[in-house]
Amino acid sequence: MITFENYNVAEPDALETPAMLLFQDQMDHNIRSVCDLVGGGKNLIAHVKTHKSEAVARKQVEQGITGFKCATLKELEMVLQAGAEKAILTYPQCQEIKIERFCDLVASYPDAWVAAIVSLPFHLNVLATVAARREQTLRVMLDLDVGMHRTGIGFGRDADKLYRDIDAHPYLDASGLHLYDGHETYSDVVQREATAQGHIELLQNFQQQIEADGMPVPCVVAGGSWSFPYYARTEGMYGSPGTFIYWDAGYLRDMPDMPFRCAALVLTQVVDRYPDVGSITTDLGCKGISSDLLLEERATLLGHDAAEMVWQSEEHAMFRIEGELPAVGDYLLAVPGHICPTTIRYPGIHVIDTAGEVVDYYLHTARDRQ
Repeated sequence: MITFENYNVAEPDALETPAMLLFQDQMDHNIRSVCDLVGGGKNLIAHVKTHKSEAVARKQVEQGITGFKCATLKELEMVLQAGAEKAILTYPQCQEIKIERFCDLVASYPDAWVAAIVSLPFHLNVLATVAARREQTLRVMLDLDVGMHRTGIGFGRDADKLYRDIDAHPYLDASGLHLYDGHETYSDVVQREATAQGHIELLQNFQQQIEADGMPVPCVVAGGSWSFPYYARTEGMYGSPGTFIYWDAGYLRDMPDMPFRCAALVLTQVVDRYPDVGSITTDLGCKGISSDLLLEERATLLGHDAAEMVWQSEEHAMFRIEGELPAVGDYLLAVPGHICPTTIRYPGIHVIDTAGEVVDYYLHTARDRQ
């Protein structure tokens, strides 16, 4: 039995490590908390890149979160199967073969509101080519950039023209605006809110301009895990959180004001120890936990807050620990520093109840991009 505060694992010997564990009550708390934070799930378009699980998406739908953002066609298919009422593919599509699949999904779920995004004439032209060939109308949102320079078009004349071009096409429905501000990672709450409010004003002014010219803007979706509450609390806008569902050590450290708990952890085991240098070796290699962060930020060990990862290979992770070292064979619970790319390392996640019993296993339905 492993016990640490609200985390219990009754029979770790029954799980092959490393194993991804979902603590059911912590996830349920996160779903309730995100809805309470913004006045209900109806104000959210939640990203599914964190969990990639149809079972988790269904739990969100049951709690009133029926709108979802997706990065891949597989994620889009997953949320539609889970009962999404609104779904946005927020990754610009450049291949006709992918747009054909997008069109098939739209046609298969006629009762759902489904949209793609564009930020360049190239994106628009590829969508329009397939839509016209199939004689199928597609909803299209304009993707706006506020400085991240990843995807999106800046506010201004070119953005206005692109929206006009969407609206003018016989097989495209101009369906609103999408904005992501993931580069603005402010721990200071005042700065975080002020920055989001600046974007809200830009969105509102741009929307008013477009609508004054007679074009529709039926949906405005903005923000990410850092900023979503400010958009979600603004009339006529949706906020778009993602990581809230599982949370992780990085967000826990940088946004202590948020009400979320770390719900998805990795069970790991000590496979060797070196008392002379104060280190242990675990089976938490980069195949078992995300390695995109700095070495010391990749994992936090519950009960060993001062432990620091000092080396990692594909199958091993070494931690330096002050004081008594865990024994070889001991089990440890690791909180990922970045949960989203940790999820894809596992085909599914073991669901743990408050007593520490494994009560279910959720497949990572959209683990693959295709």
